[in-house]
Amino acid sequence: MTAIKHALQRDIFTPNDERLLSIVNVCKAGKKKKNCFLCATVTTERPVQVKVVKVKKSDKGDFYKRQMAWELRDLAEVDAKDATKENPEFDLHFEKVYRWVASSTAEKNSFISCIWKLNQRYLRKKVEFVNVSAQLLEESVPSGESQSVAGGDEDTLDDYQELNAREEQDIENMMEVCEYAISNAEAFAEKLSRELQVLDGANIQSIMASEKQVNILMQLLDEALTEVDTIEAKLLSYEEMLQSVKEQMDQISQSNRLIQISNTNNSKLLDEIQFLVNYMDLSKGHIRALQEGDLSTPKGIEACINASEALLQCMNVALRPGHDKLTAVKQQQSLFNDLRGIFARRLTNHLNNVFVQQGHDQSSTLSQHTAELTLPKHNPLHRDLLRYAKLMEWLKNTQREKYEGLSRTYVDYMTRLYEREIKDFFEVAKIKMAGTTKEGKGKFGKTFFLFTNTFLSLLALMMLLMTNTV
Repeated sequence: MTAIKHALQRDIFTPNDERLLSIVNVCKAGKKKKNCFLCATVTTERPVQVKVVKVKKSDKGDFYKRQMAWELRDLAEVDAKDATKENPEFDLHFEKVYRWVASSTAEKNSFISCIWKLNQRYLRKKVEFVNVSAQLLEESVPSGESQSVAGGDEDTLDDYQELNAREEQDIENMMEVCEYAISNAEAFAEKLSRELQVLDGANIQSIMASEKQVNILMQLLDEALTEVDTIEAKLLSYEEMLQSVKEQMDQISQSNRLIQISNTNNSKLLDEIQFLVNYMDLSKGHIRALQEGDLSTPKGIEACINASEALLQCMNVALRPGHDKLTAVKQQQSLFNDLRGIFARRLTNHLNNVFVQQGHDQSSTLSQHTAELTLPKHNPLHRDLLRYAKLMEWLKNTQREKYEGLSRTYVDYMTRLYEREIKDFFEVAKIKMAGTTKEGKGKFGKTFFLFTNTFLSLLALMMLLMTNTV
C-alpha cells in the first residue's frame, strides 16, 4: 500500500499541487470485481481545499487515473455501519449516498480517522459521523498535530529525510567535545543528563522571573476584553440605529410611491375634467339665447342658431366609460334636455304664429292685380321663412314629432291661403267675363280655359313640393 501511495502522490497529486494524506482500497457494495482507491487530499496552496478523490487503475496499462472528486465541505455524513464489530463497509453521504466496501477494517478506520481530523481542522460545517468508534473520534486534534494534520501524515510519504547542514554541524561539534561518546556511552549519557538538568533549572528560573510579565500580560488581556465588550456594545447600538434608518427609508420610499400614484391619479382626473369642461360646457350666452332669444330679428335668429348648434354638439359628445355615472354629467345632460325642450317649444310656437300670420296675410290681394289678372306672388313670405332653415333642420334632428307637426301646420295655412287667392282669382275672372262682348267673351273664355288648366297643374305640383320639402 505504501508503494501505491507514493506512486499516486508522484503521478496524480503532485502535478496538481495536492498532498495525499490517506488512502483506502475499496469497491462498490455488491460489486467486488472493480476495485478503486479513495484518497483524502489537501492542496499545498492557500486557501486549503480538502477533497476525497476516487482513483482507478487503467485497464490498458499499469498506471492510475483520476476518476471523480468530491469537496469535503459537501460531505454530510460518514456511516461506519458498526462501532463495535469489525466491518469493512462504510457509506459517504455527498449529494447522494455512496456505499463502499474496504479491503480491510484497518484501512477503513484509518481513512475515517483522517477524514475526521481534516473536518476538525479545516471545515466550519462539521460532518456527522455515525456508528464510528469513540477511539477514532478524539475530542481535539493532538498537540503534536497542531502544526498541520497534513504535516503528521506527510511523514508517511517519505520514510527517510536527510539532515540539513546546521544539524550536521551541531552533531559534529558535540562529537568533538565528547570524543569518548563512542567508547563510553554511559558517561556520555550522564553528561547529557546533567546538562539537561541545568537547562531545566534555568528554564524554571526564567519562568519565575517572567511571572511579573505574565501578570502584566493577563491584565492587558483583561483590559482588551473589556474594550472588546465596549466596542461590541457600540456596534450593537450602531446596528440598531442603522435598522431604524432603514425602516425610515422604507417608509419614505413607500410615501414617495404613494405620492407618485396620487400625482398620476390627479393628472388623469384633470384630463377627464378638462375633457368634460371642453365638450360639455354651454356658455351663459347660449343658454340665454335658447331660453329668451328673439326669433323675430336677424340678430336674435343668428344667436339662436349658434346656441342650438352648440347644444347639439354638447348632447352628441362621445362620453368615455364611467362618465355617465358622474352626478355632474347627469345634471348637465338633464340641463341640455331641458334647454332642448324649452327651445323646441319656443321655436314651434313662434313658427306657428308666423305660419298663421302668413296664412291670414291680406297685404297682397287679387284686386291689386285686376289689370293683368294674375295671382299674387309670395316671395317676401318665402324670404322671411328662409331665415329659419337651419333652425328647422335642428328641430328635424332633435324633435322629429314637433318638426312634423310644424310642417303640417305650414302646409295647412299655406293651403288655405292659396285656396282663398284662387277663389278670389275665379271671382274676378267671372266678373271680367260678364262685362265683355260675346266675341270678346269667346276669345277670353278660350284664353281663360287654357290658363286655368295650366294654373291648376302648377298649383298641384307646387302643393306636392311644399308637402315634401317644407
